[in-house]
Amino acid sequence: MRVALVAMALAAVGAAQQHAFAHGPPVHHADVGANNYGELRTSAEFQPGSLYADRRLIKVSEQVRARWMSLDSILVLRQAGVRFMDITDAQDLHTSSVTGYESTLPLELSQGAAVNKTIDLLSTDLYGLVLEPFTAFHNRYYDSENGRKSSKWLQAQIEEMVQTAKANVTVSSVEHKFKQPSVVARIAGQSDEVVVVSAHQDSVNMWLPWFGRASGADDDGSGTVTILEALRVLLEAGFAPRRTVELHWYAGEEGGLLGSQDIAKQYKDAGRKVVANLHFDMTGFWVRSEPEVIGLVADRTDPETRDLVKKLARAYTRLETREFECGYGCSDHASWNQAGFRSAMAFESDQLEANTHIHSPEDTVATLDFTHMLEFSKLAVAFAYEVGNAKTH
Repeated sequence: MRVALVAMALAAVGAAQQHAFAHGPPVHHADVGANNYGELRTSAEFQPGSLYADRRLIKVSEQVRARWMSLDSILVLRQAGVRFMDITDAQDLHTSSVTGYESTLPLELSQGAAVNKTIDLLSTDLYGLVLEPFTAFHNRYYDSENGRKSSKWLQAQIEEMVQTAKANVTVSSVEHKFKQPSVVARIAGQSDEVVVVSAHQDSVNMWLPWFGRASGADDDGSGTVTILEALRVLLEAGFAPRRTVELHWYAGEEGGLLGSQDIAKQYKDAGRKVVANLHFDMTGFWVRSEPEVIGLVADRTDPETRDLVKKLARAYTRLETREFECGYGCSDHASWNQAGFRSAMAFESDQLEANTHIHSPEDTVATLDFTHMLEFSKLAVAFAYEVGNAKTH
């Protein structure tokens, strides 16, 4: 079914290039999120940057050869629901998945006392305090001023948290070829190995990505604050891991995993020893008539890391895990997997399409379950402790 969908979308691209933006996509004020559509369309705040001045190399499947596409064609793929990776600036990642480094994961959990003490510090208070202003940005489109400003705002919150805790943690931005930077918080360890916990910070409107309203509360404001709350309690607990632990907030996930591919490529090229990545993309929505679970992506992830996440969920959360397939280019865990590093992704349920509000103005804080999200913050804390303090090489 997925292969057929991809084929249909690719076939539509040629025709759509002739028509889609000559006439423009269908515009509804509800999609735009404002009544002054004409002003938004011409305002500098809502213009795309220069990323798409030239065609981009887009890969939609491991079975389909990458194709050079214009912005118009990429938007057709997005509107058809086809996930993709924009590999233009990270083509080396897609020629070899060999790193020359084999990481060691803990076979047994050994950090129970420290994990339980730290997760007792968790609270849902931060979620709303951060999400309300974060989702107030008209959107967080990655190649726009909104995307840049929202990232700088997020970085300022992280820096203030670190300063308040008087922690020896470095916070930095990672610049890309587009306007929105990624943000990295680094808790230095005693070895040169790195554990990565991540989410993505950008949001887009499905029909009008750079100036349509996209509050992005669940996608992926929920993941953003899930790991931010994990960082808060790690700092409060005086977390001092053996391995370095980094928390990443990626830019440009919605553009085809742009930020995470950049960073994964940088780390691979520099010979960084990435032990494993646990990614959180959407943690706040679930269908109340269905079982409340932690969804665990089964494809394009590392089976040993998935098994570890299952152990962590059983030991430290109240939820069971259920595996499901997410598809090609699903989220940023795929960048680490493509680079040859271990990765896993935790998701709000085992139903990928359950939240129909995403990529629209309706993806609001009111749709989220903070109590549900708290279980994912527990998982992030447990991953940091158990992998961060595992026996090193």
